[in-house]
Amino acid sequence: MWLYLPIILVLFAIHIYVIPIDKAFPMMMVNGIVGWFVGISMIGLILFRIWFKRKTRREGLTLGDFGISYAVVRFSLGGWKIIKTIILAAILFVFVYLCQGLLESVFIVDFRFIFPFASDLTAERAWISLRYFPFILFGFLGLGTFLHGQIRPRALSTPFRTWIFWSLSGIFAVVAPLVLFLAIQYVPLFTTGAIPFVGPGGMFVSFVLNLFHVIGVLIMTTPISTWFYQLTGKIYLGALVNALLVTWMFVSSQVVAPIPV
Repeated sequence: MWLYLPIILVLFAIHIYVIPIDKAFPMMMVNGIVGWFVGISMIGLILFRIWFKRKTRREGLTLGDFGISYAVVRFSLGGWKIIKTIILAAILFVFVYLCQGLLESVFIVDFRFIFPFASDLTAERAWISLRYFPFILFGFLGLGTFLHGQIRPRALSTPFRTWIFWSLSGIFAVVAPLVLFLAIQYVPLFTTGAIPFVGPGGMFVSFVLNLFHVIGVLIMTTPISTWFYQLTGKIYLGALVNALLVTWMFVSSQVVAPIPV
């Protein structure tokens, strides 16, 4: 949580003083959020590796027990299994995309929470989405490792109860720190008029406001990830589907601009 604004500040410092990144990644608001997502996922995977080694020595657990490997002993993506997983994720995404397009055309509606959530992709934005997708996928792989491996609760009496319990536990784990962060920003604002996080040119205000949108995305994607983990016993289908959905939502709705606006 506390790395959210520092990572964004470092990213913008690189963009301004080292090398501009807006030619390849033109959505700077998205860049900040994705940069934070990738950063905390990298740190989380390092911590998971340390934790996993200790667990392995004590309890003899393997990567397969956490849904990370298709093999029991060593790491493996399972050959055709991961290929079929990718195909299934693509089919599910296309189905959702077509449903959204149909509903938008028939009812003239725009799916949104704080900001627009999902819209039709233009050719330009579809090309942009290919650049963001690998980074967002990496973030969801890290998140899936954390939710379904490191902090996975015990199963309950039925699959449905387990899904509800795991989903709510996961949502609390990922959303509660962000809610606390928002409270630190907005409680002083509403009570005294002071804004704790402003940043250069007021840029932090926009990124903190974006956390409402991020929380909405996490509340949506955590049950999806949990459901697919229960069905497959692996983290990959949920990570792929969520990465496709979130990439689409970010790229189709966010502003193409070199600075936060």
